[in-house]
Amino acid sequence: MENPSWLQRAIATPGVSRYADNGGIALHYLEWNDAGSGLPGLLFVPGYRAHLRWWDFIAPIFADRFHVVVMELSGMGDSGRRAHYGAGDFADDIVAVTRHSGLRTPIAVGHSYGGARLLRACSEQPAMFTRAVAVDSYVHFADMGPVAEHPRIGSGRVHATREAAMARFRLSPEQPAHPALLRYLAEGALREVDGGWTWKFDIRLPGGGPTEDDGAAILRRIPIPVHLVWGEHSLVVNEKCMRRVAATLPVRREPIMVPDAHHHLMLDQPIAAIGILQALLA
Repeated sequence: MENPSWLQRAIATPGVSRYADNGGIALHYLEWNDAGSGLPGLLFVPGYRAHLRWWDFIAPIFADRFHVVVMELSGMGDSGRRAHYGAGDFADDIVAVTRHSGLRTPIAVGHSYGGARLLRACSEQPAMFTRAVAVDSYVHFADMGPVAEHPRIGSGRVHATREAAMARFRLSPEQPAHPALLRYLAEGALREVDGGWTWKFDIRLPGGGPTEDDGAAILRRIPIPVHLVWGEHSLVVNEKCMRRVAATLPVRREPIMVPDAHHHLMLDQPIAAIGILQALLA
């Protein structure tokens, strides 16, 4: 299956692979340009259990005018693993990569759980970021009751061939997606081990991403602008949720709905996602 031309162009110039340290945990990231370029910073954070190639077909498009970094949170992709994972650990990961890469008060973009962890990082280190874009990111409020517990995903099963493993790749939640993009992400999600292939993410990660009991306390401490982007058919957030998040933020921005998009909107509406980011970063 041949990749579409726009995807070929996006991945034609791969980033430079680097590692930052966060308390002994090696955090993997890719970089286009560097701090010495003098360009403004742009950081991308993938979602839960995701690897950095989720942004491969979007992030490089901005390398002509930004110092671009795409990172992997601990326990995901090629980053190191923790004995235990807490909500604050992932926000610390974002801060550590931002510092190590030399990003200059970047604009930061996070998808799903990566966007929620980005919001916490902005609340704890607001001077580090210029503004944030949270893409289809869930925020839990105290009056919603206890944070739901989810079963862990992943058995650590080793598949005999890469193709057999790729056939098991699934989105969470399931949704329509461009076939070439699904295959590309499945390839990036695998690592070779004795006897075959298995997933890169740590199967000891909690089933649902660790989340604060009251996200409002986090949101109220964010003094920088935050843009909220969400998919019309998302199973994770909806308009009511996004408007409540926007109303809680000190610097309000009207939430942006991507028509006919689902939660992983870069997979079913990639061109629209690129266009919206182009407009927000202009």
